Amino acid sequence: MYTGRRARISIMRDNSRYIMNTRSKLFLIAAGLTAAVVLIFFLLKDNSTRESAGIIDNKYHITQQDYWDSHHAGETFESSAAKDYFSQGVANKHTLDFFSFLQDRFRDMGYDEHMKAVRGYLYGTIRPREKAEEMYELYAKYNDYQKELYMDRDRWAPGGTPEEMLENLRKIQDFRRQRFGKDAADAIFGVEVKSSEYALRKQIIIGDTGMAGAEKEKRLASLRRDMWGDQGDAADGPQRPLDRYNEKLKIYEADLASMTAEERDQKIREFRRELFTPEEAERMESADLQLKLLRARDSEYSRLSRSILDDKNLSEQEKNRRIRELHNRIYGTSKKAPDQAN
Repeated sequence: MYTGRRARISIMRDNSRYIMNTRSKLFLIAAGLTAAVVLIFFLLKDNSTRESAGIIDNKYHITQQDYWDSHHAGETFESSAAKDYFSQGVANKHTLDFFSFLQDRFRDMGYDEHMKAVRGYLYGTIRPREKAEEMYELYAKYNDYQKELYMDRDRWAPGGTPEEMLENLRKIQDFRRQRFGKDAADAIFGVEVKSSEYALRKQIIIGDTGMAGAEKEKRLASLRRDMWGDQGDAADGPQRPLDRYNEKLKIYEADLASMTAEERDQKIREFRRELFTPEEAERMESADLQLKLLRARDSEYSRLSRSILDDKNLSEQEKNRRIRELHNRIYGTSKKAPDQAN
C-alpha cells in the first residue's frame, strides 16, 4: 500500500516527504527520516563561525513571512489554489507543500496506482496539460531524489565543526541542484535552506562563548539585515517576552559568568526592565528574593544539622531530638522532621 508522510521540525520545514511502493515502503520511510535528522542537527547545533550568509541567491526574494510560514509547512496548503500557485512555473516555494498534499491525498495505495492517481489529479487541476505533465515529471524526480538521498545517507551525516556543518548544508543544496537544476532546486528548497541557515547562524552567534554579549547583539542585527533586508527587524517574529528574556540570558551568558553576584543581579534586573512590564519585572524580583530566602534557610538548616550529627558526645537519641527541634524552629511543624539521624 502507498503511504505518504511528512516529517516536520519546530522553527523549519523538513523536506522529507514519502513516496513508497509495496516493495520499497520501509526503504523510503528511512530515506525521509534520514533527511529530517540531517536538518534537525543543522538547526540545533550551537557553535561559532564567521562565515557570511548566502547559500540561496537573493534573486529568489525569500521573505521573512516565507520564513515564518515554513514553520507550519504543509498545514495550510490550499489545494484549490494550485492552478494559481503554479501559473508561472511548477518549481517555486509552494512545490514542496503541494507534493506533501498529493502524498496525503493519495495514500494507502500501491506506488503505480498512486502515481496514476496523481497524474489524473494534476491533469484536472493544472493548466495547460503540458504544465500538468511537467509537474508530474518533477514529482517523479522528487521521489527518485529521496531514494538517492537515502542510498548515500552516510554522506549527509551531521556533525563536525560548525564550518563543516555549514559546508554540508551547501553540499546538500548542491546535490539538489545537480538533480533538479540550479534554478529549480533553489526555487523549490530555497525557503527551507535559508530558514535553516538563518536559524543555525543565529544559534552559532549566540553560542559563541568567546564573544561578549554586546558584540553578539551587533552580529545578530547584521545577520538579520544580511539575510532578510528591510524585514530584518521582524525576522524573529512575535517572540514572547519570556522567550526574548531567555535568549538574552543566553547571549550574555559569558558576561554574566564573569561578574560578581551583585553585578550579575543588576544586569539581570536591567534585562527584565527592558523586556517585561514594570509589574512583571517586580513580580520576578519578588520571586527571586523569596527563592534566596528559601535557599538561605535550607543552607542554615544543613549547616546546623550537620554540626549536631557530627557531635560525638551526643547519643543517637539526643541527636534525633535536637534535629527535630532544629527542624521545627527553622521550618515550623508543617514540614515533617527526620525520624532519626543518619
